[in-house]
Amino acid sequence: MDTYDYHVDRAGSGKPILFLPAAGFSGNEGLNIAEHLSSGFETHMIDLPGFGRSGEIEGTADSMKMAEWVKGYLDREGIEKAFLIGHSMGGALLLAFAFHFPERMNKLVLLDQGHKRFPRIPAAEFGTFAYALPLLNVGVKVFGRRFLKRLEPLFSGEDGSDERDMEAETEQFCRRFSIPDTPHVRLALKSQVDFSIDALNLMFGYYNLNLPKLLQQVKVPVHLVYATFEGIDEKEAAATRKAVMYMERRTDLVTYHSLDGGHYVHWNEEFDLGGIRRFLESSQK
Repeated sequence: MDTYDYHVDRAGSGKPILFLPAAGFSGNEGLNIAEHLSSGFETHMIDLPGFGRSGEIEGTADSMKMAEWVKGYLDREGIEKAFLIGHSMGGALLLAFAFHFPERMNKLVLLDQGHKRFPRIPAAEFGTFAYALPLLNVGVKVFGRRFLKRLEPLFSGEDGSDERDMEAETEQFCRRFSIPDTPHVRLALKSQVDFSIDALNLMFGYYNLNLPKLLQQVKVPVHLVYATFEGIDEKEAAATRKAVMYMERRTDLVTYHSLDGGHYVHWNEEFDLGGIRRFLESSQK
């Protein structure tokens, strides 16, 4: 059995919740949720493997390796079953866990994750470089870590400077995703993690997941809060409407809640923290 290193911040007391963040962020991306749930729940905010201060997934990352990484934390902490909350890539790892180990969880909250596949050519994230990703993905599958090592400089984006203009960075980020400038957003941006070859391994594992297929097969209740992208990216908004209509006909255990805005739905002014608590508490035994 593999053993892993985990970096975790905890908040609250009570029934355990695992929170996993988006790529590039530390576990404290979920602090606003953890603080709201601090009475009755202990939220474990964990850095993703290979991102931040958590150890990497050994070997090529796939859905089982991701699920075993989550299970490893529960085993280490002696947690028989947990509630799960995940945003973006963090939600993908929890979906993999829900698929492989449904007996180890209660309910799952997904934040803008599961209803759509990660694009085969993610131009919004990587620009024109995205057109090379399908070919690079083949190289990773064939040559593994040796190939990842050669790719690392292409993704790291290091410019040799440690200086950051946090005011400009925060203003640009909040404007891009139509979210308010709050202390939680500022803390998460300040705590963003360095890129590494281990993060790249996880990213390509994520790229290969069929997330809607995993979501269709979950056996526990799921609450999915998704971004409509209305007024931000009309192409993405149309793709989101189509994806949700498709998934609603094929998922019985999933409830869907839309928020107008961008990807960081838990920082949206309309995000219903009380609704998350009600959803989780309804499953307590």
